[in-house]
Formats: sequence, C-alpha cells, structure tokens
Amino acid sequence: MQRTKRLFGKGIISNPKMVTQSQFSQIQFQAVLNKFSMLYNVMKAANFVDNAIVQLSNDGMKVIVEDAKSIQASAYITRACFSEFKLAIARPSSVADAPNNPDATLPFISFGLNLKVFTDCLSMFTSGDYDSSLKLIQKGTGAPLIVILEQHGEDDLITECSVRTMDPFDCMELDFEDEQQIVSKLNVKGMEFFQLLSEMDRNCDEIEVIISPDAPHLILHSFGELHSETSVEITNTSDMLITFNCTDASRNRYKFHHFRLAMRTLALASKVALRTNSEGLLGLQVMIENSDSSHIFVEYFILPLMSDGDQTTL
Repeated sequence: MQRTKRLFGKGIISNPKMVTQSQFSQIQFQAVLNKFSMLYNVMKAANFVDNAIVQLSNDGMKVIVEDAKSIQASAYITRACFSEFKLAIARPSSVADAPNNPDATLPFISFGLNLKVFTDCLSMFTSGDYDSSLKLIQKGTGAPLIVILEQHGEDDLITECSVRTMDPFDCMELDFEDEQQIVSKLNVKGMEFFQLLSEMDRNCDEIEVIISPDAPHLILHSFGELHSETSVEITNTSDMLITFNCTDASRNRYKFHHFRLAMRTLALASKVALRTNSEGLLGLQVMIENSDSSHIFVEYFILPLMSDGDQTTL
C-alpha cells in the first residue's frame, strides 16, 4: 500500500513501483464511483467473514460472502452506480478454437478477495465532508485489485492500494428460480422492518417465522435463554407491509444470529423483499438507495434450523 500526494493524470497509474505496472499489460476491469461512502457502508456490513468472491459482469459488480454453509449474502453494485464501467471478458483457452461454441465467452469473471483489507482501504477517505472518488482497476487473472482513492480539494490527495486477489472458491448455489416452490412473497418497508427486529430480545438464540394466508399473516417468535420468549403479530393491513402474497402456511426456525448479520444492511434499506420456499429457505433482498438515485442490492439467503415438515402443522 502506498500513499502519495500529487495530481493524478486521468486515471493512469503513474507510480512505476506498483507491482501491476510491469506484471500485467492489459486492463481487464476499470470502474469509477464518484461517491463511494454507501459502497463502503455496504461492504463493511457484509464483512462478517474475511474472504469474499467478487464477480464482474456487464451488469455490474457482485460480492458474495457466506458463513458455515448456513447464511450467504450477495451485494450487487449495479452498473448504474458507476460513472465509468469497462469490462473485457477473455475467452477461455479451452474454447479458443471454437468460435461457434455458445460457451466460448464467460458471463462474468470472478476472483477471491479479502473483504476486510478492501474495506480498510475504502475507510481512508470516508470521513469528513470531502468530495472523494474511487477507481477500481484489475489487470487480468491473478492480478491485484488496484484501489485508487482521490480526495478532491486544494491538495488533491491520492491513495493507491494494491489488494491481492485469490482463486475463487466454491459457494452454495441458492436461488428462488423455481417459482412453484415459493410459498410466500412480502415487500416491507426497510426502516420499519429493521426497527421491528431491533425490538426483539437481543439475547434470543432462535427466531421462528410463521407466514400464513390467514390472520395473523406474519408472526415473529423469538426464543432465548431461560425459556424467555417474545412474539410479534402482523396482519396484511399493516403499514409496514407494501405487498403480501402467501399461497401456503409455513413455520420455520432460524438462528437469530443470522438475522443480526442481515440487520447491518437492513439499517440502510429503503425496501426489503422477503421470500420463503417450501424447504424453508428464507431470502431477504435489501434495496439501498445511493446518493445519485441508483441502487445497491444486498440479498441474504438463510437456511432453516428445521424444515416446515419437521414442525407442528399450523
């Protein structure tokens, strides 16, 4: 990591001592965020494990973290968030001689990244009222991610960070692509949902989520130490609910610790989409408004402690 104080010429790395200057000849990824404080807040919230997978596609940037194969979070920084976004996806060598192969080009490129180191770099210019911008550069497979922070002002202070990348590792494949398995879809107001969870017993170990077509339509029931319990009932006429759709009643328990991890981004949310499927998989898609009216999305998948079939029938 090197810190300098100089004018920076049109995004060109002028420091010949940076390792990436001579090691890689072509830029694979280059993007600019004029204001990155929200990106920092989202990355810090998602940093409940050190290492993450970064996926770059023409739609934007996706950062995936997961813990103990029981919770996964994916942060989507859409292309609209960037004032500049350039991505060159190379064709794999295995299909280099097969131009008619539909799989000849990859839909995205991916690499592993230490998220704590990345957020530490971003934190340098997030304090104060300065007008700061962020530039990200990556020059190919195995190359570090170059983080260039520029604080605009009298001195035009520039910080360049070189963050090592790793080979991508396997993550759980979780989604709601099968619409027939989805049993409930709720859209809720972000701040109200965050406040509701904040009022639950912070010492509880588990939370039971009951969703039903019949009133009360949503019940959150927490279980804590010494058999302490709290319960909240919400009907589909509540001001907190934007939309409510439930085809089958479900009852599933989850670790409340996983909800605490999600609350780090729920505190920033304008809207939250909550979905459950027949296997008890819970999805929380958090929409966060950026300062320029673009959006960052963070999606959580939380696996149940017990499937609905293991619970008492409603």
